[in-house]
Amino acid sequence: MKLATLEQVNKAIQELVEAKSEKHLNAQLTEAAMTLMFADCGKLYLNDKDHLKRAYYSCELIKQNTFELNKNVNKLLNEQSIITFTKEQIEKLQSKKLPAEINFVVIIPLVHAQNVLGFIALYFKGDKNSLNANEQELLSMYKHTAALALTKAKLLEESEKALEIRDRFISLASHELRTPLTSIHGYIQLLHSRMKEKDSVESRWIQELYIESIRMTQLVKELLDVNRIKQGQFAFVFSEVPLKEVVTRAINRYRLTNAEHPFILLSELKDKQSHVVGDFDKLVEMVSGLLGNAVKFSKPGEKITISITQTPNTISLEVKDTGKGISKRDISAIFNGFYKAEDTSYIEGMGVGLLLAQHIVEHHRGKLKIKSKENKGTSVIVTLPTIKTTLL
Repeated sequence: MKLATLEQVNKAIQELVEAKSEKHLNAQLTEAAMTLMFADCGKLYLNDKDHLKRAYYSCELIKQNTFELNKNVNKLLNEQSIITFTKEQIEKLQSKKLPAEINFVVIIPLVHAQNVLGFIALYFKGDKNSLNANEQELLSMYKHTAALALTKAKLLEESEKALEIRDRFISLASHELRTPLTSIHGYIQLLHSRMKEKDSVESRWIQELYIESIRMTQLVKELLDVNRIKQGQFAFVFSEVPLKEVVTRAINRYRLTNAEHPFILLSELKDKQSHVVGDFDKLVEMVSGLLGNAVKFSKPGEKITISITQTPNTISLEVKDTGKGISKRDISAIFNGFYKAEDTSYIEGMGVGLLLAQHIVEHHRGKLKIKSKENKGTSVIVTLPTIKTTLL
């Protein structure tokens, strides 16, 4: 009697793990079980709103509903046992006839955490009418792997739907907030320009309002930019850009809202080669994002160092802080967007600064690298090609 080898079992399990779509997984679940049991045909039923529906079949011979789900079968599925039926047993249980060629059927229940996910039906021609102990053990192992693969696929689908709903909400909310926030910021800016020279309680209130309105405006802009990136609408307008001016503009913007942090600029840029081909506003936004992260993870009064160095072909910008640092576990996830480490949930912001920065750097043919040690600080290094390199 044919028996599947351990290599075949491992291959079947690996294919389930690597399935890239629901349709592909359904086919793999069925075809792998057929291969392991040397079955002639296979069919997969999955639970859909408390109803088991056919999700895949391997051959035309069993295309029609050749197996009825009745109380006895459902009870056996819940017991999670491998079920076998001869042709005579099936035809006693149901009104429908099996195809003449089919003489034996094996039902593999797919159950996870007491929930029936579905089952695989294997159909055999010839004189096979039972499973031996080795086959029973093999299918028992396979059904657990198959159930886990289905559960993983379902959780992934639910996660993708939740992310889609989140992104849609953020898009709508940020668009709706932009218009009233622009009006509010405009009036606050007007009041601030009239009151900033006065030394009064009211002028200090307006100063605080002005700073917070800038932060709110920047937050909404970041949300809109993330939405544009996801939709492929984050446009760039390239020209010759002096990088030192970009950095100076970003620093001046942050000094207004974060006066308690000293920003130290160290620059080696001297000649025409210190220019890059880029989008001035997007580069300012990128540097601002890096400064924003450095500020958020540093204590008031701790200095933020911005260093600019150059080689014949590249310009490097390094933003360094002495804050709490980033763990190795979190570094790989911080570029996903909307990610914040558990111990930083109290820090303001939505965790999209590095996502935007990386996207901007990549579109300037540059590289972004992070070096960090917990409780020692973080260094973000951006390397961009000079004009000479870009035009080659």
